Amino acid sequence: MKKKIKKYGKADTESKIAIKKDAMQSSDESIQFYEDEQKSLQEKLRKLNEKQQDLVMK
Repeated sequence: MKKKIKKYGKADTESKIAIKKDAMQSSDESIQFYEDEQKSLQEKLRKLNEKQQDLVMK
């Protein structure tokens, strides 16, 4: 009986670890998406600022 409990406990722990790994990977992917989006928006802002400066110079 103890072996079944140990096996179940091990399987349960491994399952919890797998779930946490999946959640961390999903979180990492979300963070990467937002970082990429932030870089894109910063680049667009930089280009708009350049255009604004060009218009002010004219």
